[in-house]
Amino acid sequence: MSLRKGLIAVVGIVLACGMGAAAATAQDQSQTAPAQDETLRKERIERMQERRERREQRQGIAGHREMGRHGGMGHRMRELNLTEQQLEQRRAIMERRVESTKVQREELFRLGEKRRAGTFTAEDEARAKTLHQELRSSMESVRSEMDAVLTSEQKAKLEQLENERKQDREQRREQRLKERQERLKNKPMSL
Repeated sequence: MSLRKGLIAVVGIVLACGMGAAAATAQDQSQTAPAQDETLRKERIERMQERRERREQRQGIAGHREMGRHGGMGHRMRELNLTEQQLEQRRAIMERRVESTKVQREELFRLGEKRRAGTFTAEDEARAKTLHQELRSSMESVRSEMDAVLTSEQKAKLEQLENERKQDREQRREQRLKERQERLKNKPMSL
């Protein structure tokens, strides 16, 4: 009998210790879950910013909508045959711009999350417009800094390339307009 009671007591102690450890683990997990969620959110934001920065560097001058599909400033800069020194200066300008606009881009990202979550307010909309304007003015200062790096021949070549790009864009716009008019003309009228 005493062996049986002793065995039951040992099993009870082991179970109690196991339950206490499980409860402590559950409590630790419940306390660390919000911290983990915050850490994961920060990591996701950092990854998205890194991707955005890499994309901006690939495109040449960051953040301009017209740059993506059609080459943008980065493509035109490559055609200028920049010297190694000019490329270094260009990189330094871009790095300064990326670093100086980091706070605005982070805030704009948070506002985008609010918009997707459905908690976007009129004040948030006004703030987003202000941030976009700040980023645009930063972009303009980058353009003027980049111009200062170029020689007069390179500036002339860049102007020529930009004029060609504008003409191409206008031709594409006119072509789309003609195609749209053709579709409307050939579309049967419904009553």
